[in-house]
Amino acid sequence: MSEVSRPSQPESDHGGVTRRNFLIGAGAVAAGTGLSVTHVQAEQSSRDYDVIVLGGGFCGVSAARECRRAGLRTVILEARNRLGGRTFTADFNGRPTDMGGTFVHWSQPYVWTEIRRNGLQLRETRGASADKWIIHTSTGEIVTLSAAKIGERVENAVATYMGDSRALLPLPHNPFGSDEYRKVDQISSAERLSALKNRISPLYRDIVDGYMAGQGHNYSDQFAWLEMVRWYALPGHNTTDMDDATGRFYLKDGTVALLNAVLSETRPEVRLGTPVQRVIQDTTGVSVQTAAGDDLRGRIVVSTIPLNVLKDLEWQPGLSDAQLAASRLTHAGTGTKLHLLLEGDYGNISCIAPSHNALNSLDTEDVVDGYTHLVGFGPSRDLLDVNDTDSVQGAVRLFIPGAKVVKTFGYEWDLDPYSKGTWCTLRPGMWSRYLRELQQPRGRVIFASADWADGWRGFIDGAIEQGLEAGRRVREMLA
Repeated sequence: MSEVSRPSQPESDHGGVTRRNFLIGAGAVAAGTGLSVTHVQAEQSSRDYDVIVLGGGFCGVSAARECRRAGLRTVILEARNRLGGRTFTADFNGRPTDMGGTFVHWSQPYVWTEIRRNGLQLRETRGASADKWIIHTSTGEIVTLSAAKIGERVENAVATYMGDSRALLPLPHNPFGSDEYRKVDQISSAERLSALKNRISPLYRDIVDGYMAGQGHNYSDQFAWLEMVRWYALPGHNTTDMDDATGRFYLKDGTVALLNAVLSETRPEVRLGTPVQRVIQDTTGVSVQTAAGDDLRGRIVVSTIPLNVLKDLEWQPGLSDAQLAASRLTHAGTGTKLHLLLEGDYGNISCIAPSHNALNSLDTEDVVDGYTHLVGFGPSRDLLDVNDTDSVQGAVRLFIPGAKVVKTFGYEWDLDPYSKGTWCTLRPGMWSRYLRELQQPRGRVIFASADWADGWRGFIDGAIEQGLEAGRRVREMLA
């Protein structure tokens, strides 16, 4: 086990785009269209804290709230010029629209508690309960189906794909509640579908493949089948509840409303635009050194740095071998998400295509004044430039020939150096090899992230879960 984990070398980017240039552009987007988040500006003379929280997403903000409730002097260091982490609310077509983490549900205990406590209202993605499905098949055909007529067949196909989910994950909120998962953890989604070629017809395999690729947010050979079984098990082991929990309901006023509600309870000190370079522990505390040369001192550090970015900081002592290996491997969530506006009223539709296509899912969000607002997900930015109208129009026409895209907007999270990916879906074998170790503190550093949550991993719910768990651990360590 190494004593020091040093940051990796900067990565090259596709098309000559550098991470620095992307961040400059993304900062302008966030500043120009992002909806405001309340925060408390730092007192620049402050150097000593009880708790230093690295990262101002839902996990970091929740952890800071718990520490402040315990009377601890707490600061959040956020690298970006905004709070929210892998969530941010922008204005699209005249209303709040989330470009990152979005969907919430009453089967998600932590986020639902916050929603109810703060009286927040929900909206509904209409395409999650579509009237018709449009399938772009693996043979290039376009097939339009009545949702009412095929619903039971889709439910059966997904159930066949999921197998005996109750035996595999008898306690879905406890990832180590049974060892059964170890028997299948090496299987990818693509391998699972291939094994079912005699049990699911080609059309319904295409539907399941596209559906899961939209959830796994990558090509289906890149994420574990077990991850999709987990998504299925958490809300109740059926397709309808999985649909509702993972892609139907979202906050009327955007995730920014929930973030502000959590922040307003204890108003922790926040320093924006403060990337961290080094975290150095000694016998009495932790030194956190920023890119600007500041050196802050804390009794405890809560790191909410995402999995794909952990390797980029210098840690003394170093990350464990498992933490470093997992961060170098990266989780599989690196696909695309976009909102777009079509000329014309296309009604309440849900479009699906297998994982090798530029868009795996495309659902009606709303129809307003003769324009159809859709939200789409694809496996890779190599296949789709989410901010290029012509590129997006070509992808949409795989489902709707002749469709005219008049507006499109997406955020390329895998280019953002502080996320390097979207929500976490683990690759085959990562659950068994790395998950338990990723959850463990090291000395005075507590590691908390939605990327290794017990339950709704990769969701806002998982981020809040981990923030609360970090707060509990801080209180125990400082008792």
